[in-house]
Amino acid sequence: MKHTFKYIGIIMLAGMFFASCDPEPVNDKELIEKQLKLTLDQVLNHSIAYDTVSDIEGNEYKTIVVGNYEWFAQNLQTTKLNDGTPIKNIVEAKEWTNASEPAYASYQNTKKTSVHGLLYNYKVVETGKVCPEGWEVPNDSIWFDLTKKFTGKDTAGVYMKSPKVWYDDQLANNKSGFSAVPSGMKEKNGKFYVMGENAFWWSDTRHNIENARYFYIDKNTSLNSSHMFREFGLSIRCVRKK
Repeated sequence: MKHTFKYIGIIMLAGMFFASCDPEPVNDKELIEKQLKLTLDQVLNHSIAYDTVSDIEGNEYKTIVVGNYEWFAQNLQTTKLNDGTPIKNIVEAKEWTNASEPAYASYQNTKKTSVHGLLYNYKVVETGKVCPEGWEVPNDSIWFDLTKKFTGKDTAGVYMKSPKVWYDDQLANNKSGFSAVPSGMKEKNGKFYVMGENAFWWSDTRHNIENARYFYIDKNTSLNSSHMFREFGLSIRCVRKK
């Protein structure tokens, strides 16, 4: 019987994606189906009073204030830039790999959800127009500022993860209200990986001509950062200075 395996390590080296495998088989189809059925009611922290903001399409997002910044508590799901320019939806793997324009995809090309949002290549970030007016994609400095509010990057993941929605028993309390969910990624080759297991968000910080910075949460307690090829598809959170 054919099995797919759970990734327990994500290593980004010069933009290449490597994964170590756990011998325990994971039913990816079951994981994905469970994730796509999640509702906001299941992932938000109901002890927090969220504010709400809308994007150009009218999609609404819960927001939280952490320190000097207001953050989206959901992944971005817009298909347009804030000036109304459509972002291209690319379904075919080869076209995604060779895309020369801003593009997005939904995980395994299923219907997007308000919990997981969409996955965007880095050209979307580079437009500077994907977040609602007055909002921006957070750079490394803003991300690191966020971790300081949760006793540092080594434990920030615990405070950011929504409980009971991640594969395996994990430390997660979502006390921040950030409501991180494991939305996975779209690889440079156009394939989708690790929904249910990992969360990835772009940073508005360039690394070099081929790579850009990103932040991620996996099965551990930390919020981590590295760099990868700009052709990957990752989630986006928006932020603004208070």
